[in-house]
Amino acid sequence: MIFDSLGASLIYGTLRRGKISGIADIDIKKPSLFIAAFALEFSMLNLANKFHVIMEYRSYIHFFVYLLLFLGLWYNRNNKYFRIISVGVLLNFIVIFANGGRMPVSIDALKAAGLNNLIPELQANKIATHQVLTNSTRLKFLADVLVLPKPYPLPKAFSIGDFIMATGTFLLVTNAMLKKVKSHDGTRKKE
Repeated sequence: MIFDSLGASLIYGTLRRGKISGIADIDIKKPSLFIAAFALEFSMLNLANKFHVIMEYRSYIHFFVYLLLFLGLWYNRNNKYFRIISVGVLLNFIVIFANGGRMPVSIDALKAAGLNNLIPELQANKIATHQVLTNSTRLKFLADVLVLPKPYPLPKAFSIGDFIMATGTFLLVTNAMLKKVKSHDGTRKKE
């Protein structure tokens, strides 16, 4: 949902006559921690079928991803939007590690989103970061049980944590785009 949120924030910011260049003013401390976390998560998702060691150590790798995220968020804790994102990351972390290191996903949510093509791999236990939500799943309400169906162009199943992270990201980017607007006399003012 983060990429959806980025796209939505760019559209919204532009419609409000915000400046895309304002994004460059976002002060992100230790961005390498976030980059490393996303690269590791992407690798887990896309290389697990090629490298059995990823599936074998997936819980440890996933824990390390979250450790990197938490470190990055700690360095950026003075930014209120990063604090919002932190709540979402924490909620996802809780449900993931209450269930053995992978995010539980509702099959019904996937069906409602029209993502039936993802179900066989999920049921075959071939996804390093996700697993099927079952009766024994802990904290089900924090799992991927929410749905963004068609006609949305990128339908998905997502969690409360994902929604909160997307909200924080949306606010971070739109605020940066709208924060400073030139007044008629050339001085800068806050909107």
